Amino acid sequence: MRMVMLGAPGAGKGTQARLVSTKYGAVHLSMGSTLRREVAEQSEIGRSIRGTLSKGDMVEDGIVNMIIENQLQRYESVILDGYPRTLLQAEHLDGYLKEHPPVLDVVFLLELPVESIISRLSGRRVCDRCSKTYHIQFYRLERCPCGGRLIQREDDNPDTIRHRMEVYEAEIQPLRDFYTRCGLLYPIDADQGVEDIFADISEVLDDTILPQI
Repeated sequence: MRMVMLGAPGAGKGTQARLVSTKYGAVHLSMGSTLRREVAEQSEIGRSIRGTLSKGDMVEDGIVNMIIENQLQRYESVILDGYPRTLLQAEHLDGYLKEHPPVLDVVFLLELPVESIISRLSGRRVCDRCSKTYHIQFYRLERCPCGGRLIQREDDNPDTIRHRMEVYEAEIQPLRDFYTRCGLLYPIDADQGVEDIFADISEVLDDTILPQI
């Protein structure tokens, strides 16, 4: 099974992708985590994209396309989280998968109001060791159980979040239209609890997608 998890920053793509990965056995490929790991390791790619990420801008297509192709050569059953983010990336992925099947089975779009996204992201804290996320509304911790420090990402301040949303809104409609035309898009209401969102995703997978595979 190959799927894409679309949604604005803070819509819960990573959380839902991890839940789907656990239940259905697909590998969770997070573009955001991959890029931040490159920065943390100060790789050649990491050094070239650090400034871009800190401003909330998008990394150039050539880099993310290369990263995804390398990962798709390793895994057949995957959940793509944070990729594609532009129509050009979606078209590139479509062409690549037609030459290197299997193709996509489903694309989920997690939909959430902008103000909810700002609230979620500005209060988010991330473990600098294992990358697990927490929110100050629910957790009053200084360290993750793994021992790592809980930090606020550089791009999780309100001004940067609003800029990221402007970038997102400009890019999501072409993606929505593209995957609707492909017959792959399933919008999901992300303004509800984690378990309810996962139940909606599981219903689509169990009742519609898996019986066709």
